[in-house]
Amino acid sequence: MNVFSRRGRKAAFVLRDAGQHPAEGHGFLAALGMTNGFRLGLAVAATAGLAIGSAAPAAANGIGSAYVVNNGANQLTIVDVEGMAAVDIIQTKAQPSGLAISGDGKMVYVTEKDANALELISRDDYSSQGTVPVGTGPVAVALSADGKQAFVANSGSNNVSVVDTTAKAVTKTLPAGSQPSAAALLPDGKTLLVANAGAGTLTMDDVNSGTQLAEITIERGPRAILLSADGKTAYVADKDGNAVSVIDTGGKSLVANIATGVGPTDLVSSPDGKLLYTADSGSNDVGVVDIGARKLSDTIGVGQAPSGIAWNKDRSILLVPASGSSTLSFVDVASKAVKQTVKLGKAPGPLAVAYAEPQPGTTLSGQTGVAVGAGNGQTVVTALPKTGGGGFAAGARNLEFGIWVAWRATLLGSCAAVALYVFRRRRRI
Repeated sequence: MNVFSRRGRKAAFVLRDAGQHPAEGHGFLAALGMTNGFRLGLAVAATAGLAIGSAAPAAANGIGSAYVVNNGANQLTIVDVEGMAAVDIIQTKAQPSGLAISGDGKMVYVTEKDANALELISRDDYSSQGTVPVGTGPVAVALSADGKQAFVANSGSNNVSVVDTTAKAVTKTLPAGSQPSAAALLPDGKTLLVANAGAGTLTMDDVNSGTQLAEITIERGPRAILLSADGKTAYVADKDGNAVSVIDTGGKSLVANIATGVGPTDLVSSPDGKLLYTADSGSNDVGVVDIGARKLSDTIGVGQAPSGIAWNKDRSILLVPASGSSTLSFVDVASKAVKQTVKLGKAPGPLAVAYAEPQPGTTLSGQTGVAVGAGNGQTVVTALPKTGGGGFAAGARNLEFGIWVAWRATLLGSCAAVALYVFRRRRRI
């Protein structure tokens, strides 16, 4: 792979051109402002700040990373989970609204709501591998265990598009209620659960026949679905109902509604399966729910309007994106406190979570992934072997150095130009 990122290659072209074209214009001002030294200095600054500092795709993929959708900027921001810093960005074709990572760790599937499409992005070089037209207003995507199918929740057309990820085409459309906002496939690979925000229901569809098996009334505004390890229980974050609905998937029935903080938008479970952690957008906290006691036991303050949640690799830290403050909070579960907060730039909007973990002794292409949440989503957390990086953090440091080099080059070039100007004036006298 080329050592330069796409931005770095552009900077290299600037550097090449800077040494080929002499300064234009005449006299003292032209000598000061248009010398080759000035051009070369700017080119060096660009190269140092962008080419050296930017993380090449391989480097950014070689660290534990959180992928955060910035739908206000049509970008995915990549955050180094270990270093707790933003390291790079991926530009999307349109406004992203949700995403998932393939099981082999090679692809990122991004729903683009305004374009009514699912974009496929390679994690090797961040290049787009094409788009698939889906229904209207796609907001979330879930993958089958083998990664051969993607299920796209279309909030505008009230259905779910089933996408063949190899053929890059929609193979069928499944029914849904009003404003579907999340989907999750049961371990049998045959039954799809769909949360319908507008209807306040959870529907169950037979993927093979395309028929609806059940419609379960739950609390208002469901936004995310979390399955238990055996798939026998589904937990649904009900944003408008301030609750988590507990569903018996075998019996196709509602078991209980557990009160949470205000406006839960996403959720994960503890490693032992005894607790739920909810991202509560209205109360700006992470709610700790005791599943056995069926009650909210604690809260942890985070950023403004948290709308997603995910674990790091060892499940000791919760990563919580907040759309209102445009931040990603690192929450230490043991101390129940925010360990670090990373600024994300423009508002990332509503978020969903998936998790990808590397297999021991394998490279990027040998990774496996398991979806753990599917809200209106934008955060993918990956646990990859740390091999380097740089991007935004290192780029800032190198850009500072590059600016210093540019200043010195400009100063030297300008001094030489002044000396040459004075020498020519004296010769004329």
